[in-house]
Amino acid sequence: MAENTGMTAMDKKRKGNLRKIKYLLGGNAVKSRFDAILGKKSAQFCASLVNVVSASEKLLECDPYSIMSAAFVAATYDLPIDGNLGFSAIVPYKGKAQFQMMYKGFVQLAIRSHEYEKMNCSEVYEDELVGYNPITGECEFTTDFSRCSQRANGEINKIVGYYAWFRLLHGFKAELYMSREEVANHAKKYSKSYQYDLRKGTRSSIWSTDFEAMARKTVLKRLLNKWGILSVDVQRAISDDQKVYESSGEGGYADNQNAPDEAREIRSKGGKASGAKRRALAEALDLFNDGLILYALRDETREHFKAAIRKYAAAELRKRRRRKPSNE
Repeated sequence: MAENTGMTAMDKKRKGNLRKIKYLLGGNAVKSRFDAILGKKSAQFCASLVNVVSASEKLLECDPYSIMSAAFVAATYDLPIDGNLGFSAIVPYKGKAQFQMMYKGFVQLAIRSHEYEKMNCSEVYEDELVGYNPITGECEFTTDFSRCSQRANGEINKIVGYYAWFRLLHGFKAELYMSREEVANHAKKYSKSYQYDLRKGTRSSIWSTDFEAMARKTVLKRLLNKWGILSVDVQRAISDDQKVYESSGEGGYADNQNAPDEAREIRSKGGKASGAKRRALAEALDLFNDGLILYALRDETREHFKAAIRKYAAAELRKRRRRKPSNE
């Protein structure tokens, strides 16, 4: 009897959260922000967001404001958020929404930079790999793929690694190969939810439900981060990937315990801020930040926003110093 009551309560929570999301999307403030980011695509994106959330019980259990914050981030990249398409996704993590950039999304953003001639990433099967030199980073593959059958037969247990490469328009080429064991160790090191799945035998992490897609993304992301020409959007994507968003719009790497937190306190170029300056910055943020706006803005707008906050904080700090009574 208690179990049925618990399920009913959870059903009510899911329905309530879905109503809240629809209510937020129907508000003029949110609609105008999506319109400013996506233009004519805004209505289609909002409909897609409702469909994605409706189709996931776990997302329906997440804080609606965190879903909206993650959706604003996704909108700035102008990529589909249906995870089945492989560009980007909004996924649940411990009751909060997590923005997830997928490997096709990184490819799309790199293409938009007009710097790349060709790019690809793929799993590598045992009968396709001739050799790999971890010192030089060079891979050698078979030249006669007609003799390879494991890929065609879908023998996933024969996947030995993952490979990504690109060639820039001026001819520079870079490649990266990671063995399956290297990728698995990467997932174990950086994903708390995957660690939990391995301990408990559950499937709560996207690493557990779609290991191959995450592996392709990992090798491509590492390649671009190390050797690629990083446009502003690609840099943002590397930073925003796998952030969990609070209702305030601030993001942190809740599932990635060793990733740098890009949502740290805004600092001046002069180095670490003093206590007084930190307080002034905090007050400035309180005045300017209305919850969802910071991550809804495009990158260049956000930089102006941060500059305005720093300018305001500096002015406030000067006022306080002038008001402070002298001890002399």
